[in-house]
Amino acid sequence: MDHMGVPSMREKMTAPALREGVIRRLLAASDAKLTAADVNDATSLREDLDISSLILVTLATEMEEELGISIDDEELGRIQTIGDLLKSIESSLQQKRPA
Repeated sequence: MDHMGVPSMREKMTAPALREGVIRRLLAASDAKLTAADVNDATSLREDLDISSLILVTLATEMEEELGISIDDEELGRIQTIGDLLKSIESSLQQKRPA
C-alpha cells in the first residue's frame, strides 16, 4: 500500500486492476466528492476532479516509480482525461516489455 492507503499498482497488474488503481489514486487526490462509479475515460482531470497540473505531475511521478515506466513531460502536458492517462500508462508499460 502507498502512503494514501491505496493498494500498490505493482501488487495487481491486470488491466482492470491497473485502471482501478489509477482511478483510486486520482479520487484520493481530488477534492471532488465522486466515487469510482461516477467517473469514466472521458472524465476531465482538471474540470471534473479538480486535479491541478502539480498534483498530476506528483501522481505521475509516483506511478512512474512504482511501475518502472516513464511518461515524458510533453505527453503529460497533453493528458486531459482519465482515458488519456490510462493510455499513456499502458503505452509506457508496453514499451517497457521486451518484444
